[in-house]
Amino acid sequence: MFGIDSERLEHRFPSPSEWSWISRNNYRKARGQEDPNVNGTGLIDWASTGNMYRMLLRRLEDHNTDGDGLSSPLYEEGDIYVAGVGRTGLDISAKSEPWRRGYYLCLMGAARAAEHLDGWVRDTTRNIAFPAEVVIGPSNPRPKPVPFGAKTAPLEEHCEPGFEAPETYYMKILTTQGFSTRQRLDAALAYADWLEFKGLPSSAKDMYDWGLDIAMGALPLGVDNVVNPQIGVIDKSATYVTPNILLATTSLANHHARNKNLSGALPIFLSVLRTYRALPTPSATREETPSARTDTDLSTLSALLSLVRSSFAAPPYPPPPRSGDVPATRTPTVACDEAGVMAHIGEILFASSSSTSTTPTPNEPSPSSSSSSFFSFSFSSTSAPAAQPSTSQQAGLSWTRESVSLAEATLHALSSSLPRKSPQASPFPDPRTSKKIDNEARTRCTECLAVGTSNWQKMVSKLQKLESAEREALLAKSQAVGGKKEKDGEAQEGWFWRGGWRREVDEVEGRWAREAKVVEQRVQELRGLLTKEGFGEERDGSGLGGILFG
Repeated sequence: MFGIDSERLEHRFPSPSEWSWISRNNYRKARGQEDPNVNGTGLIDWASTGNMYRMLLRRLEDHNTDGDGLSSPLYEEGDIYVAGVGRTGLDISAKSEPWRRGYYLCLMGAARAAEHLDGWVRDTTRNIAFPAEVVIGPSNPRPKPVPFGAKTAPLEEHCEPGFEAPETYYMKILTTQGFSTRQRLDAALAYADWLEFKGLPSSAKDMYDWGLDIAMGALPLGVDNVVNPQIGVIDKSATYVTPNILLATTSLANHHARNKNLSGALPIFLSVLRTYRALPTPSATREETPSARTDTDLSTLSALLSLVRSSFAAPPYPPPPRSGDVPATRTPTVACDEAGVMAHIGEILFASSSSTSTTPTPNEPSPSSSSSSFFSFSFSSTSAPAAQPSTSQQAGLSWTRESVSLAEATLHALSSSLPRKSPQASPFPDPRTSKKIDNEARTRCTECLAVGTSNWQKMVSKLQKLESAEREALLAKSQAVGGKKEKDGEAQEGWFWRGGWRREVDEVEGRWAREAKVVEQRVQELRGLLTKEGFGEERDGSGLGGILFG
């Protein structure tokens, strides 16, 4: 039974074949414990998962087990320690790509466990982890009770930190020699998100800048003027824009928007959108064309035999993912990312009031060469009169509608293209398009569609509330005028009730209420599509939301 379970986990979470059996088994257990659908409990025991990753890392870094050939990046004897961070990374360049990728996944898994165990302690007498709020001691005079059925609360004198800080593992990735650019960039962005979660926006900004430096540092020699490092805007004449640069700049713009720096976020988003729309379609090359046959090329009997063989043979380690160092091309995921950027631009424009008339439109996201002052887009706290949206609010609504339409159209195109016999059947001319890439694109498009429709509803709801407030004000004014006429002995059936203000009240009452009904009808139509893609009503409130309205 143990062998069957181990083989099942190996197919689900392949491990590098050059690792020892114990390391591979620990890796499978750690990944299985982190997946509620695999461990069978529906929950994640982060203390056990983190400890499993920690033991695995010790074996991978031990020269006597799986760490033979590792060295200090400075070629010095012994390990290098940094105050507040711990041991820095090693030089793993001599190891194979599967070994390095598995080591990276372990470090990232340990960092995730460290985030969830932040503030936890370990009872040294029983080797059990507890949240800090249940500890009994002078520093916690009013401890919370432990859940029913749990072990008794520990005493403060018997406790020590339950796990290392997340930066211990993130910084080890960033200081290790041998990881790809995308791996280091993902670690930097994950660490920046953690710092932002901890309420350290300044430190998070430094880490986002570091991520941008990592992406730009992988550009070939002689390639300059791609990104303005001071503000993070992609140059409109840049031709060598990599996926890593697009990811780093978009993440930086999201950081600015979350911290209400709208004037810093909007130019970056617009430059990213302009770059997405200018990306070339990929050309088919011998290296890019898949050499293996797809399942649809096999007969039914051959497919059945292949399934039987794969059930008893160890699965091959997955091929390495793209490093993100080559120029980006127009893939299916780009259209989904474009819709997401448009949704963010719509949020920013709607949440701001512009003092300039050069508000960007969805079809013209970037200024002409003579309009360089556009990126000094200014924001003020003034708002338009009630029920009368400002120019920027109207533009925000327009951007949001366009993002919903683009995400919906792309998702329909991807859904209709699967399954297919060859990549050429896809509406996106990418010869490297595979089922995995399509699934990634569909997931992104579904998220963008959910965010866009949610933002659209919230924007219209806000305008509808302003509309109702103005209507109430007009009705109060009309009643005051009507009372005055009645007091003066005039008939109430006059200009007001037959037209005039009454017509104005009707107009105010209906404009955004009608749009709210249109949005609700559109949401009902899209709900089936979202449910089909796994984003039904049970996912509402799961964290998918805009950077401003979320």
